[in-house]
Amino acid sequence: MSEELKPAIKHPFTRALYELQSDGTVRVVDGDNEGLFKRDGRWISGELREADPQLCVWISNQPPPPEELESAWALSKEQ
Repeated sequence: MSEELKPAIKHPFTRALYELQSDGTVRVVDGDNEGLFKRDGRWISGELREADPQLCVWISNQPPPPEELESAWALSKEQ
């Protein structure tokens, strides 16, 4: 059984792991502590109560799947 890969990044200074969850929240793991945060970095639950809001915004800002993308260039070719 394969485990789903989730977008994740390590904080450059604290080395905490920021991982996007399927519901759009961000799980932050720092050593033995972890917390769950909203996309803007506000705490939801867990013993870890602080997260870098900029990293939460960055990791949760995922583009839509390719089939949902329409570029201005492609739209201009339809005219």
